[in-house]
Amino acid sequence: MSRAALSLWRSRAVWLALGVASIASAASAQPSAGRAAVLRSTDGASPAAFAEEIDGALLRDLRAIAGIENPMVSPVEYAEIQLSVGCTDETRACLETIARAAAASAVLVRELRTGEDGTVRLELRYFDSASTDPPAVARREAPSASRDALVAAVPSLVRELFGIPEVAAPAAQPSTQQVAPSQPAPHARDSGVPVVPWIVIGAGAAVLTAGLIVGAVAASDYDAWKKRPIDSMDQAERANADLDDLEARALVANVLMPVGAVALGVGVALLVLDVADDQEHARLDVAPIEGGALVSLRGPW
Repeated sequence: MSRAALSLWRSRAVWLALGVASIASAASAQPSAGRAAVLRSTDGASPAAFAEEIDGALLRDLRAIAGIENPMVSPVEYAEIQLSVGCTDETRACLETIARAAAASAVLVRELRTGEDGTVRLELRYFDSASTDPPAVARREAPSASRDALVAAVPSLVRELFGIPEVAAPAAQPSTQQVAPSQPAPHARDSGVPVVPWIVIGAGAAVLTAGLIVGAVAASDYDAWKKRPIDSMDQAERANADLDDLEARALVANVLMPVGAVALGVGVALLVLDVADDQEHARLDVAPIEGGALVSLRGPW
């Protein structure tokens, strides 16, 4: 491997690392105006199936009653998000920090707790960073044996949370009237948890990391190769063979790094597209440039 090739590898590795960091930073710092994030907190005493039933009813009624379309559901527990942003209280400043971390303008916290006496408490807390009102809170409690009552109370809780009047009970109808089917639970895609972008990001990061490691080891071996004494023809032949191996590894690194960086950039861009308010007007472009590729995202945000 020549000095020029190793120098090019080092400069390319620095450029790719800086480029990927800037793309990820831009995506994470971009809030999604008008988008609500649902953050969940469930204690260990509450069955997972019961929590999923509550969440299905909550997502259904957020759309049907409050008019919140496609709320983002965080796969990370609310307590972990609080720790990650270094803010564990319920003040406005803390909730604003959490909303920015979730790339949303509003946050709905769903807490499910089971007391020592078997009482189950469901609490909903809603905060809108665009409003000057304090966070709205609605809660219900029920015995452990009456968990279904909490699921049935979700529509009332949503109305209470957003100040929507209760619908008057309809007059008694003849028994021959058909009962309207209940709304199905939201499809997994409506949960707002993108899967494909994270797969692409993970694959790109793995390929880029492999390229950086191979290149770094080749560069270190090249520095050691230059200091090797050559006192005989056998040593010269071995040195030439080692140089061929170094050049092959440098070539592998020069292929893996651009491919991994492009995949990582595309994954981040897809993630931004997934949370964009106006996805039909957004466009992702990938253009080849010398030494790599340029990923651009265009559209109103």
